[in-house]
Amino acid sequence: MDTHHESQERPSQPVSRMGLYLPTALLLTGALAWSGFWFYSADRTETFIAALKADESAKGRSWTCADQRVAGFPFRIEVHCASLSLSLIQDGRPTQVQTGAVHTAMQVYSPGLVLADVDGPLTIRSEGTNTTAAWENLRASARFSYRLDRLSIVMAKPQFEHQTDGGEKIASAAKAAEAHIRYDLARPVEDRAFDLALQLTQMNSPTLNVLTGSSENLDFAISGIATKLTDIAPQGWRSMLETWRAGGGAFLVETGRFAKGALQINGKGALNLDASRRLQGKLDVAAQGLGPIVTRFAGPGAGQMVGALLTQKDGAPVTFPLQLQDGRIQLGPLRTSPVLGPLY
Repeated sequence: MDTHHESQERPSQPVSRMGLYLPTALLLTGALAWSGFWFYSADRTETFIAALKADESAKGRSWTCADQRVAGFPFRIEVHCASLSLSLIQDGRPTQVQTGAVHTAMQVYSPGLVLADVDGPLTIRSEGTNTTAAWENLRASARFSYRLDRLSIVMAKPQFEHQTDGGEKIASAAKAAEAHIRYDLARPVEDRAFDLALQLTQMNSPTLNVLTGSSENLDFAISGIATKLTDIAPQGWRSMLETWRAGGGAFLVETGRFAKGALQINGKGALNLDASRRLQGKLDVAAQGLGPIVTRFAGPGAGQMVGALLTQKDGAPVTFPLQLQDGRIQLGPLRTSPVLGPLY
């Protein structure tokens, strides 16, 4: 008996397109969710800025962000101001502060880090004085938690000018300037301390040229720890210094360098303000080329003698303690008459 095998066609199963559509659906859902989150964050940013302005206004500081707008979709929150201005009473005097355009940005997923680019010029107008600063570019960055953890400001080719209504003018310029502030976690909480660092590169100041008797550019750098800082509210610089002084604040200089031509000074120690608002403290100093500046303060005869005592025959740095007290400067055993006035 012959067996005949006939092929039978089975009906084909419908192909599921779920695997094709699911990734697209998930992607669209994620995009919509992220867009919603970004717009929510942008709205919260505008609400925060409005609340901050109101709080500052209640404290006597009025901020104006011209043509304010929020942008940066999809990954950043950016705030643009065509200019930024501040009106306040500083040390009892009405003061106006204004900058050029300001652009701040933060990543949506890292709101604690804020970056800012600021256009010049910066002008500060107060009763009897006018201060102007300009730069090639200025970048600032700040990191926050429940407090300010870190702030850095870097300027390229800054220029500064301070002028009084009486015609007195102080001007200076530099190749670069940097300032860094960081909350010091290593010190006791009651110290309320910040690590501070300031650097000026190739600065030229006619005032310093006269003071030191040298037209060479200045390189200056200082770093250390400032105590009793965290509770100081933003206000006039005189009021801030007075709050710091009255609270027992001190600046512990870890490294300090002043280099201007042949004049080279390095030091470390501690500084604060006395009851008369004069700088006081003690520094351990290593210096070269002090002759001209000593002559400037002590007069030609005494200056030459002191300069000779503060000069090594081989040109190596001379080390000595430098003490500031009651407006007097003491270099080792040599003490000047009062030459330091109150800072404010």
